[in-house]
Amino acid sequence: MRLRIIATVAIAGVAGAAVRWALRTGLDSEWALFVANVVGCSVVGWATARHERARHRRPAGVGIGGVGRSDASLSVGLTMGFCGALTSMSALALQLAGHLDHGRVATAGAWLGLTIAACTAAFVVSRCAVLVYARRP
Repeated sequence: MRLRIIATVAIAGVAGAAVRWALRTGLDSEWALFVANVVGCSVVGWATARHERARHRRPAGVGIGGVGRSDASLSVGLTMGFCGALTSMSALALQLAGHLDHGRVATAGAWLGLTIAACTAAFVVSRCAVLVYARRP
């Protein structure tokens, strides 16, 4: 990995961790995790669509895989660094296990269903917004 990408991932990771901490101090832990995961999926949708759009705009052979270095490091920084520190599937698994351990099967199912639906919607909407905007004259 190039030093630039490593630095971008590290800085973005610190920012993602700070946002997660701020959410956790401002909201109930279950809602903080939900918001963090939904925001993270939205950012991944935006970053991957932006990266794909940039890759198709540039002539072949420019930068990494046809994508400029700044586009590549931004995409990797946002997805791996920021979202990696912000979101957490393992924390969701622990949250669900806690509900199941206390016999709250319906609550665990509701949290899981709501999280999957909201995260998927956030990813699709943000990705489509970038790709549709890119097609506008």
